[in-house]
Amino acid sequence: MPTRVDQQDSEAKPADAIEKTMSAGHEYEEVLELIGFGRVQWTILVASGLLLMMVINETMGMSYITIVSQCEFGTNSVDKSIMSAASFIGIFCSSYFWGYLSDSIGRKPVLIYTTFVGNLLSLISILIQNFWIYVVARFLVGFFIAGASSTTYAYLGEFFTVRHRPIVINYASFFVGISTIYVPAVAWLVMSMNWSVGLTESFSFRPWRLLTVFYLLPGVVGTIILFKMPDSPKILLSIGKIDDAFAAVEWIALQNVGKRLQELNVDKIKYDVFTDRENVPSVSYSPMVSFKKMWQETVPLLRSPHLRNFSISCTVMCGLFFSSSGMGLWYPEILNRLGSSIADDAMTVCDVIDASVNQSKLNQTTTICVDEINTKSYIDTITYGTALTMGYILMGFVINQIGRKAAITMGLAIAAGCAISLVWIKNEVIIIICFCLYLVLPGLCVSVLSGAVVDLVPTKLRGKAVCICLMLGRMGSVFGSNIIGILLETYCHVTFEVFSGFILVCAFLSYLLPM
Repeated sequence: MPTRVDQQDSEAKPADAIEKTMSAGHEYEEVLELIGFGRVQWTILVASGLLLMMVINETMGMSYITIVSQCEFGTNSVDKSIMSAASFIGIFCSSYFWGYLSDSIGRKPVLIYTTFVGNLLSLISILIQNFWIYVVARFLVGFFIAGASSTTYAYLGEFFTVRHRPIVINYASFFVGISTIYVPAVAWLVMSMNWSVGLTESFSFRPWRLLTVFYLLPGVVGTIILFKMPDSPKILLSIGKIDDAFAAVEWIALQNVGKRLQELNVDKIKYDVFTDRENVPSVSYSPMVSFKKMWQETVPLLRSPHLRNFSISCTVMCGLFFSSSGMGLWYPEILNRLGSSIADDAMTVCDVIDASVNQSKLNQTTTICVDEINTKSYIDTITYGTALTMGYILMGFVINQIGRKAAITMGLAIAAGCAISLVWIKNEVIIIICFCLYLVLPGLCVSVLSGAVVDLVPTKLRGKAVCICLMLGRMGSVFGSNIIGILLETYCHVTFEVFSGFILVCAFLSYLLPM
């Protein structure tokens, strides 16, 4: 049984009053330095990367499913926005709860159970025929995979020293780049098949439904790997499970260097001894009590010294997702229209979109439904994914050279310039390059900013801080995706100008953060 720190009841104290002393022993960071970077860290890095990859597959993969299912579901641009946004709304609704729970019971249980349930619901969704029921199912998938989306960074970061943490979190996000290659490559492979299996008189199972199965596979593999890994010793110390934390660190030492902690002259690990019982994260069977505790334990983020930096981080994160994911969900659709254009003269992106709207109206009068994806769209999206993957590799070196603040500020400024240039550029190659840079650079900054948030707040607030930040980021995706769905076909120029302006504001705000 875990050993809990002896505490005195302190009902008379305000909820945010924190009094603590330090126990004797080595600092956790010091022990990590003694153990070194070894097998356990590499394994956790891979498992965390696979979970992040699963989240991207399940959300960004909808950008293809909305196209290839449009005839079966009878969807228009607004319906596609709703379908794409469903998972993001689910993530938004539950991220904070999973963050609070991960700070209360540990990171690993939240990661395993939420990923399992999310994958199961995703598997069930492939058999749904009704559009609105499918949207609800995708919402529930997002609701549960939010656990992996928001807790993974905190779990991963706590196995590394402060010196290694920014680079490792960036390299975990390398799997996000792999996902942006994996999603179109799998879609290209599956959608090249031309078969249909009649399960009932009214329902035929077509290849596009298999996409979901391929998209959830990384989550299954990541969860299996995670089963053998310990929970974060840092969070175990924070919630008072001292014996469990010591056992976890000793297991890491045995795996990495083949020695017990005593052989490394470590007898104890320092931990915070709280004198206020209310400050030890906990859960309750009463919903009202749980919500009250959730609020009380979040209040420190909304007060000095955390309020300013946390508010800026949330705003910038919202902008990053607004651009990279909101526009990214429409990237295959826009490229599909660009590749399907039959015009002889060079055209801007907005010219192509206007022409495709006119063609769509013609198709409606002749009852033609086209749900095919142009081969060039797959190739261009894979190119984008390759650029993002290479970007994650290079970002580690860039951060080492110029720091996180400069990397984010410069990246977003360049992205804003690329977005506004799409309004008037007519060369197709340059359009693809600018589009890729506009999506890639904010996407790269997500992991960098997540790592900064981890460092800006204390351990007991990290899970909640990262979850709220990513939660608002996902809401930015929803806003971005729906703004495009509503405005793109009627106010194309305004759409790109809005996206460019928002990302430029985020570049300025990121400069204010103490990174």
